[in-house]
Amino acid sequence: MENSPAIRTSATDSLAGSIGRALQAQPRGRSLGTPTPQHAESLDEKVRRVVGIVQYSRYFQGQTRLSMSEEGLLVRAGSDILARLIERRFVRELSEAAGSPRVTIMVDKSVLTPAGTTLAPGAPMARVAPVVRPTTVPTPIPSGVRQTLDDFVVGASNRLAHAAALRFADGDEGQACIFIHGPCGVGKTHLLRGIAARRIAKQPGALVRYTTAEAFTNDYIAAVRSGKIEAFRKAYRKLDLLCLDDVHFVASKEGTQAELLHTFDAIGQSGARVALASDEHPRQIAKLHERLVSRFLAGAVVKVDAPDPDLRERLVRRLALKRGLELEEASARLIAEHASTLAGGAPSVRELDGLLIQIEAVSRLLPEFSTGGGSVGVIAVRKALGLSEASNNSARARRPLSIDAIYTEICRCMGVDPVELMGKGRHKRVVLARAICVHLCRQHTTHSYPEIAKGMGRPNHSTVITAHQRLTGQLGSMGESALEPEVSVGLLPEMKNLNLRALVEFLDERVRRVAASR
Repeated sequence: MENSPAIRTSATDSLAGSIGRALQAQPRGRSLGTPTPQHAESLDEKVRRVVGIVQYSRYFQGQTRLSMSEEGLLVRAGSDILARLIERRFVRELSEAAGSPRVTIMVDKSVLTPAGTTLAPGAPMARVAPVVRPTTVPTPIPSGVRQTLDDFVVGASNRLAHAAALRFADGDEGQACIFIHGPCGVGKTHLLRGIAARRIAKQPGALVRYTTAEAFTNDYIAAVRSGKIEAFRKAYRKLDLLCLDDVHFVASKEGTQAELLHTFDAIGQSGARVALASDEHPRQIAKLHERLVSRFLAGAVVKVDAPDPDLRERLVRRLALKRGLELEEASARLIAEHASTLAGGAPSVRELDGLLIQIEAVSRLLPEFSTGGGSVGVIAVRKALGLSEASNNSARARRPLSIDAIYTEICRCMGVDPVELMGKGRHKRVVLARAICVHLCRQHTTHSYPEIAKGMGRPNHSTVITAHQRLTGQLGSMGESALEPEVSVGLLPEMKNLNLRALVEFLDERVRRVAASR
């Protein structure tokens, strides 16, 4: 055994196997590229036809020997480098040509004579020492970054997106696409990389690729300029899973959008899957072709919201541990609150991490500010962030509410699902909740109508203005009127007997309490 040739086996996916079996089963005709009954294709001719004449002459002719066995196709390559190239580039094509899902590639230097020509059939093979080669699988996530769905910190703002990502990564039938959207720094990239890593863990042989829309665009442009568009398409269209981040980058890029559309369709037809992430909902991405929007909306579309106060504290503690910092509970709370003050609402994970960088630097340079147990106390945090007790309390009192916090509280009190509020539903209670959201956002935030519309998932701000004006008119003319039965159903018990004006005042007070508690 120690003198036997090195063997590498690659099992292609079921798609390649089914294509190969279909090729074997179909009748031989006289169409272009199909041999006549008088001339049955040899194995070499099949490979030449599938991979192309140029590729065959460059990588196979005079350098390999092909044969079929009970286990599938056997490829003897003249060198380890050539075996690696064939394994990386042509396993699926070889499977298609052989009509077998199993392809075995072995290094056999006896395929070549010293002069570089092929040995005659039947000549004895030279024995070579085994060469151990690792499995070559496309890297699903960037080098140095290992993010999984298991280490994703889950809270109320991202629970739905995390559950959808888990279900998609585990291969939920009938779900070929998932589109994750939300503001910057809320974990969309983490979820996308986690999907890729989970698929690789469950199916080690799967072809998975994580990339950004910018990298996709650059690869496409380079392929067009160098005349290697077919190689580009092969790299992207023969995947089992494509994870494409920052999809909004392709907006207004007509050529890239057309190529992405065809790539999306090709992957879908093969039974593979696509996971996408963007800062905006597909409908809100400006200058994105309607055909792409349609395909994105055909899958699961889930939003990741900014982290709530509880999740922010847990994120601070998790990020601190990654940096080797042990925080006191009060310190984690202070960091989360200060980040909210700086952001004017809900900060991103990047903003939280930025504050921890400052704190880490101070704790390393001025260890005397740490507590006796080695944890970072409130004094060290205040020193690092330049805070005083008075300034922090003042900032906390002045901190404005976010749009998300307002509509979340209104939905809770009025019994409205946030998805309904952000959608197109016209139920009277939902319509009234939207109008009150706009009204209170104008009172408790400095956001403009377009910003409020975007925060509430509305397609344009004219509908927001109309809703606000309608509610203002109703408060003047119908403020003392009792609420309609359709509106009363679902309200908190203490709200059911209120008139319209009292209802708005009640919700205004609840929103103020939320602001005071943060």
